[in-house]
Amino acid sequence: MGAQPEFFLLLAFLMKRIYLTVLVSIPVTAVAGAGSEMAVGDGQIDGRKIKPFEITWQQCAFVDDQWTDQGAVTETLTILGDSELRLRRAVKQPGGKQGASATYFDRASFAPIRMETEIAGADGTRLAYSHRDIDVDGYAGVVDRGGEKKSVQGEITSSMLDGGSLGLPLATIAYQEKPLEFLASMMSFDASYRVKAEWVGSETLDFEGNQVEAWLIDIEWHHEVLGDVYPPGPDASGGRYWVVPDPPDGFPYVPRYKTDSYAVEFIRKFCPRTEG
Repeated sequence: MGAQPEFFLLLAFLMKRIYLTVLVSIPVTAVAGAGSEMAVGDGQIDGRKIKPFEITWQQCAFVDDQWTDQGAVTETLTILGDSELRLRRAVKQPGGKQGASATYFDRASFAPIRMETEIAGADGTRLAYSHRDIDVDGYAGVVDRGGEKKSVQGEITSSMLDGGSLGLPLATIAYQEKPLEFLASMMSFDASYRVKAEWVGSETLDFEGNQVEAWLIDIEWHHEVLGDVYPPGPDASGGRYWVVPDPPDGFPYVPRYKTDSYAVEFIRKFCPRTEG
C-alpha cells in the first residue's frame, strides 16, 4: 500500500501509530553511506506500470509486548484520463472511528498534486476535513476542524514523493547494487525527509495455493531539518516494504509494510484478525 496520506494523523486519534511509530521513535544519529540519486520525474519511477485495484489490508500495532488490532484499511486506485492517478483510502478502526482520503498523482512520475482528507466519528459525523493543492513551489489549501476553517500553506512540493503512499512507486523501480536516495514528505508533520531505499532480498508468499515472490525493500528516513535518522528494517523505526512489481489478480503491489511497532499486511503474519 502506500500507507500513508495525512488523514492518518489529522486529529491525532486516527491511525496515529502509522507515522508516529515509523518516524517519531527515538532516532539514532548515525548516517549511512550515500546511495544513487533518484528524483521525481527523472524516469526511474513509472506509475504507468501500476494497474487499477481495490485491496483491503489489516493493520496492527505492537503494544504491551503483543500485536494489537488497529482495524482495516481499503485502498482503491483509479486511472483518470491519461495523466493522473487517484488513490482513495478508507480506514475503519476498532470503536468505529473512520477516515477517508484521496491523493492525486501525476501518472508517470508519481508526483503528488492534490490531497483530500476526511475524518468521521462512529456515528458518521464529520469531525475534520482538509484539502491541499501541491506544485513545484509548495502547497496551499484549507483545513476544517469542527467547523473552524483555516487556510494553510507550506514548502512540501510535488518534487517530493508522498511518504504515506511510498510503496506504489517503490514497486515500479529497477533496483541497483547501491541504495536509491530521494526526497519524500509527510504532510501530517509538514516535514520533508531524505529517504534511502535498498533491496535486501526476496520472500515467497503463499496466496490461494500459489507462490508469489515479493522484493524486500528496507527504508531509512533522514529528517531534513532536525537531522534525525530512522534506521531501516522491519525491526527498526524506518521499516521494510514487501513489494511485488507484477502481482497476480487480486494481489497487491505492496502485500506488507512493517516497522518495530506497526504493521499493515495483506498476507497475515503479525496482525490478529479484526473482530466483527
